[in-house]
This record gives sequence, C-alpha cells and structure tokens, in this order.
Amino acid sequence: MRTTFWQGAAVAALTTALVASAASAQGPRPAPLGPVMGDPTRRDVRVPDTVPNISGTWVSLSGNRTIAPLDGGPTPFLPWAQGYFDQRAKAEAAGQPLFDPNASCLPSGVPRTLAVPYPLDIVQAPGVIMIAVEVMHTFRVIHMDGKPPPPDYKPSFLGYSVGHWDGDTLVIETTGMNGYTQVDEEGRPKSMSIKVTEHLRKVAPDILENTFTIDDPKTYTHPWTARARFSWDPNYRLAEYVCEENNRNKPDATGKLRHGQGGYVASHEKKN
Repeated sequence: MRTTFWQGAAVAALTTALVASAASAQGPRPAPLGPVMGDPTRRDVRVPDTVPNISGTWVSLSGNRTIAPLDGGPTPFLPWAQGYFDQRAKAEAAGQPLFDPNASCLPSGVPRTLAVPYPLDIVQAPGVIMIAVEVMHTFRVIHMDGKPPPPDYKPSFLGYSVGHWDGDTLVIETTGMNGYTQVDEEGRPKSMSIKVTEHLRKVAPDILENTFTIDDPKTYTHPWTARARFSWDPNYRLAEYVCEENNRNKPDATGKLRHGQGGYVASHEKKN
C-alpha cells in the first residue's frame, strides 16, 4: 500500500509555518514558463512569489546506474581511482560484485542520490528546502540561510547542503560527506574532500533539471559535470521503501548474493 511520505513530525514542523496570507512580492516577477506548476501543500505561503516554485513530487526521467560526464568524454579518474573502478567492473563481470553501501541499506549519498530512478518530494519554506527521495526514505535539508556548517559538524552520508537562488536556478553546494558512499551504482569512487554543486531549475513548466558538478581533486583530475531530469507529477505520493525486505543484493550466510530470491537462505540451499 502506498503511503504519503511527509506524514510525521518532520513535516508537521514545516506545515505549521503555513499562514493565512502570502507575503507580498518583492521586485519584478520573472516571466513564467507557461502555466505555474507546484503543489500548494508543499510550499510555505511566506515564500515570495519571486522565488521559483519547484514544490511537489517529481518523477525521474533519467535514472541510471551510471553517472557519466555530460560532455560525453571519459570519467577523469586519477590512476588509483581508475584501477579501483576497473577492479569493481571485473569482479561484477565475474559474478562476484564487490561491496556496495546500498546493499547494506546505507544511504546513497551525494551525488548518487541525484540520479536515482526514484521520485522526489520537495517542500519549500523561507529558510530551508526539504527534498525527500523515495529510495531509503532519504531526507535532504538544503539550508537557505547562507551559513556554513557549524564548527562541530561531523561528516555524514548526505553532507551539509547550502543553497541560494540565482535568478530561476537553485544553486546547492554540498560538502562534509563521509567516505562510505560511491558516486554511482557502477562504483565510481569519491573521497571525503568531494564538493558537489547543483544547478536545479525548471526548463519547462513540468520538467525539473539538475545539472551538477563533481569536484574531488583526490579522485579525479578535474571537476566534471553530469545531469538528471524529473517530470512533475502532482498525483504521485512517495511509496514505502524498506531496504531490508527482500534484499537481493545482500550476501546470505555463505557470503553469496541471493540473486533474485530474497530470503533464500544457505540452509535451504544445502538441503538441495
């Protein structure tokens, strides 16, 4: 059964901010891209009309296990990263894939979560933008106050994201990530020094485009850029996602992957 993702205390804190009247517009409003699309239940009325409306649910149009350079060139690996990636590809081709954090239900991290084939649910408030991703019930908090991470901030899976509007584009810089995630499902590595800069904007009334740049001098020879796109779907509600249930990518007691039969335990295999 599908459930609404934003039920719970986290959303209650945002929705209580809704007031009876909208704030007055500040300055000239940019020409809209056709009909204004957005979900009024996902956008605090105190957000000025001059701020682009990206609220609501967006369904992936470009989910892929590979995040590759937008210019069509090769991934600019440093030598150690190329060797690591080649080793992973060889192991996967041999039917013995190496450890993937998602196989143990760890968060995807950034940028991997940007290109997943799962929908997003975006809530806009004056000082923060919340982006929920259906996979693993991931919450991203985009701080819109311009403040850097606090001095005692500890590296995390999703890092610390600071955003601001540049015209019709939401620019997000994410730093402070730990070393337990990959760039993509295919296994491109990253270091804790990585910085991901996103440029999120509507390229049509119902199309949201995220062009993001990966800057990781310990892993890649130079920054490189990729892209993801999403389609607005006001009728969609995020579904329950339970990673541990029927997890086909987690090794069983023998160390073997379950390969399509989640819950197929070693004891059953020995009996046959």
